[in-house]
Amino acid sequence: MNSMKCDYSPPLLTLLAVGTLLPLLASPGTAQPAPESQAYLRLTALDPAGNPVNKLTLDELTLRLNGDELQALSIQPIAPTTQIVAIFEGLAVTQRQLNGAIGQFIGSLDDTSTLDMQSVDGNLDAAIIEAIDDLHARGAQRPVIVLMGQPSEMAPSALQSSQVRGRRRATDLSGDIDALGQLLTDHSILFYGVSITDVELPQLQALAAHTGGRFERLPDATRLNAVVSSIALELSTQHLISYMPTESTDTFPNVELARPGLVIRTAPAKLTH
Repeated sequence: MNSMKCDYSPPLLTLLAVGTLLPLLASPGTAQPAPESQAYLRLTALDPAGNPVNKLTLDELTLRLNGDELQALSIQPIAPTTQIVAIFEGLAVTQRQLNGAIGQFIGSLDDTSTLDMQSVDGNLDAAIIEAIDDLHARGAQRPVIVLMGQPSEMAPSALQSSQVRGRRRATDLSGDIDALGQLLTDHSILFYGVSITDVELPQLQALAAHTGGRFERLPDATRLNAVVSSIALELSTQHLISYMPTESTDTFPNVELARPGLVIRTAPAKLTH
């Protein structure tokens, strides 16, 4: 796995020093570690144009679970520093397009973030688990996995000959998505991704949504740089909500914001993992 600080310049896999991670919450105004009885949500909010929204306040926030309002204690910007593992598998682009997308992604990240590049040797599910283990072993404060591509499979050839092989085609994840999603959630890891294919990828999209991230499927490479840049900007503009749960449950509350027209994504978060 190749590691680089986010001040990228070609060649792609140059090894650069990994920077020191900042605390999870931004300062000033950083909340102190809360009692174990409190629970946490990671919040991403986007305006109607898709731009990340920052500087949200507690007055704008309402949490509800099964119709009952919960006590929201704080909402704070999360420090923009992230530690990212980018997995590359079957992305339908040229090397030049890939170089440009990675450069755009890194250029849009906070300059204290770090990026490790991981190729896939075998099963993509196993590669994601490997990335989870790596981020956990390093104690990453804001761990993120970004998949550029998707699984692929050999399509059967129309020619009736054992000497003729079909072409590879994109396909979706086929493993235990619930278990993989729970593993990501247990380690408070965001999962994002982008693929260029006309094949539906509901499993990958569901996996990303489960963590509070997103997975984009594009018809071609025209918007690739814009999408990876928007993912990087999201990672630099997220919030951490602390609240008092009413009971021990795996269900987290719905989040309502007073500002009209915002698109929001939430997922459980842990201060340590």
